[in-house]
Amino acid sequence: MSRSKIGIVFDSSAYAPKPLEHTRVVELRVNKGDRSYKELTEIDWDEFYKDLREKKQIPTTSAASIEEVRSAINELLDEGNDNVIGIWLSKHFSVTFEEAKMLESEFNGRFIALDTKLVAAGPYRMILEALKAVDLGWTLDEVVNHVIKVRDAYQTIFLASIEHLAKGGRIGKAQALAGNLLHFQPLLFVDDGMVNSYKVVRGRKAAIKEMPKFMIKNFGHEQQLFLDIVWSDNFDEVSVLEEFLEENAMKRQDVLRLGPVIGTHLGPDLLALFGMPTKVML
Repeated sequence: MSRSKIGIVFDSSAYAPKPLEHTRVVELRVNKGDRSYKELTEIDWDEFYKDLREKKQIPTTSAASIEEVRSAINELLDEGNDNVIGIWLSKHFSVTFEEAKMLESEFNGRFIALDTKLVAAGPYRMILEALKAVDLGWTLDEVVNHVIKVRDAYQTIFLASIEHLAKGGRIGKAQALAGNLLHFQPLLFVDDGMVNSYKVVRGRKAAIKEMPKFMIKNFGHEQQLFLDIVWSDNFDEVSVLEEFLEENAMKRQDVLRLGPVIGTHLGPDLLALFGMPTKVML
């Protein structure tokens, strides 16, 4: 069967490590002072995380403009696609999905916007799965339903900087101070697009060790899992997580870096594990 004429548009927070055919990326922005920077093309990521560690003031972020989203959709339609699917980061992190959703009526059914309810590796995998389905010649409804199936199968656990969580208001300052003094590390997970507390563990390495256990708790020992690791500015911890995965007879697929927009929200020292059953994937 020949390829379906369906294009994919997505935002930069998927952090795709390479260009993808039949797609367009709209960039989110980081705002510093009175200037705004596109996160993929106008920011040095190493410098960004260095500044994030050193400065007390956290930058802000902004969505792509609705005009940029509209332009990306039109480009894909002009290339001969009959339809376009928009795959966007969780609406709890950005208004990008909600703005894109408003364009559905404008394109008279030729554009569909999907909230992935995740960021980073989650949307990236959904984009790849959508492209696989398109290459197989699936219909628009079949591709959309497959992406939703993949989205609903995902589990995500991550470890973040307790200082940054306090700066961003996700935990209280007193809680952060106590956590630092006692070397407590908060483990967080994503549920329906929102960040929630999973447990607090004493010691960074002990917290990393809990991440594979979270996957086993949610999926059991029997299922074969597809796992991705995401890091921000702490690449040395990736190998630590890989060792704990091996201890639990698990293996990661890719190692992806978290960019500045989501880094602004979740901070430096972020380490995340994204997982779903391989049977869900094409």
